[in-house]
Amino acid sequence: MKRLFFVLLFCLLPKLLRGQNYILFQHNMFLELFGTSGRHPEYGKAEYTAIVDAFKKDGFNVISELRPKDTDPHVYAQKVAHQVDSLLKKGVPASHITIVGTSKGGYIAACTSSLLKNRELNYVFVGCCVDEERLYDGILFYGNVLSIYEISDSSGHSCQRQHIRAGNTLKRFKEIELHTGLKHGYLYKALDEWIKPAEKWARQNYDAPTAIDAPSLIDWRLEATSHKPFNGIVMVAQNGATRYARCFGMADLFKEIPLKLSDQFVIGSISEQITAVLTLQTYEKGIIKLNIPIRHYLPNLPNKWADSVTVDQLLAYTHGIDEDDPEKPLKFKPGSAFDYSRRGYDLLAQILEQTTHKSFAQLAGELFIRCGMNNTCHPDAHKDSNLVKCYEDGGHSQLKVIIPGKLKQVPPVAACGFISTAEDLATWNNCLHNNKLLSPKTYELMITPKKNAIRQHPVHGPTLYGYGITTETLNGLVQLGQTGSTSGYPCMNFYYPKTKTSLVILSNTAWEPGQPQKTFQHHLAIQKLVKESQWVK
Repeated sequence: MKRLFFVLLFCLLPKLLRGQNYILFQHNMFLELFGTSGRHPEYGKAEYTAIVDAFKKDGFNVISELRPKDTDPHVYAQKVAHQVDSLLKKGVPASHITIVGTSKGGYIAACTSSLLKNRELNYVFVGCCVDEERLYDGILFYGNVLSIYEISDSSGHSCQRQHIRAGNTLKRFKEIELHTGLKHGYLYKALDEWIKPAEKWARQNYDAPTAIDAPSLIDWRLEATSHKPFNGIVMVAQNGATRYARCFGMADLFKEIPLKLSDQFVIGSISEQITAVLTLQTYEKGIIKLNIPIRHYLPNLPNKWADSVTVDQLLAYTHGIDEDDPEKPLKFKPGSAFDYSRRGYDLLAQILEQTTHKSFAQLAGELFIRCGMNNTCHPDAHKDSNLVKCYEDGGHSQLKVIIPGKLKQVPPVAACGFISTAEDLATWNNCLHNNKLLSPKTYELMITPKKNAIRQHPVHGPTLYGYGITTETLNGLVQLGQTGSTSGYPCMNFYYPKTKTSLVILSNTAWEPGQPQKTFQHHLAIQKLVKESQWVK
């Protein structure tokens, strides 16, 4: 009878193992140094036992131990890899094995992932990714990865950079941003906020993300689109730190060269903010006045309207100059209505050159250096080859390449022709909206909606304009920024001052360019997701 029992046990054991879920838990570094009795001066005790017990209570087989002091994470990752291999040899499916790591333990889990190179294993990285990229040199994420980080944590950030670098080695990637307010101490605690999502992931529950999971929701939204897909870059930055950044598609569709974060785009009407700041900086120096006729600065203009149109009206698009033929009479009395004629910004560039005795390209270049925008330039100063090719819908979901020709022929640069990157535009927002470029008084002048400066925007509907920037307040949420589209480069750049959050969307593919709502369908969907997320609330 005993022999029969062991025979049955031997036969059933693989089935029993296949039905169980395993968590290999890797703790944070504080426990290495001070053990379970240690107490962090700010975060208190690291609740190792409570965390392990929480996983066990919910039905998981947990493999974990307290590591010795100063454990080498790369060496320890080899030990974890051996533990995983042992489970796999016993018949446990890879999808039933999850390596969960917090802080340094998360880094060990990442090293394990890179060692095993198994796309079926599950990983949960909690507060382990850092901005110091060299730590992740040679480490690639594999498998099904869930990243969890806390917005108030200055030590562990988003894993989006590592996600982008991993590419096809990942089978799945999702990320959850927490708002506990506990800084790095949240992972010291057995909190449901991170334990429950980790358990859900370990049970192979990879369903569509929830509203709190904004990064994964963006991924899901864009990756699920096969008909007329999004081709571009999405970046969310907060307080100068990147919270989300991902490239979708190609810089060159025909050569199959993928996009990268350093790629440059023509930024269309986002350029207006730059010209407006240059104008207002000159105003602050007393060189330009806003409310006198521009004839004072451009005496050789042949047009009679130069005697009545002011710099203020050029900045706010209330000048009335005809876009196609400036020789025609004004469309309306200056200041009485809005008309999106880019002629006004071209005139502002001329005024700046006349009053500063510098070229517009030189003035812009000096501003970009001041902001640390190393990959942004006037077309005349463009020297490298990082500008991506752009495409327009040729009908029947077929794209045709647009050859922009000489960049300096893009008219007019002051309104729509600057070249930049997603990272540089996030840097621009951080400078502009934190009073690094203008005095607080002048900045308020710039973002305040102007009288009669209301546009029926083809993408956003009724829109209020300040100087080179639009402003919207809806349900208490303030949004500042601009949408742009030039030569197949539909783009967006918006800033949410409450949480100092930037949303930058750059694309080099214009689907249905004659129908702005369809051209910007992906941009609008992402903008909506961000506005509903914890990033801006």
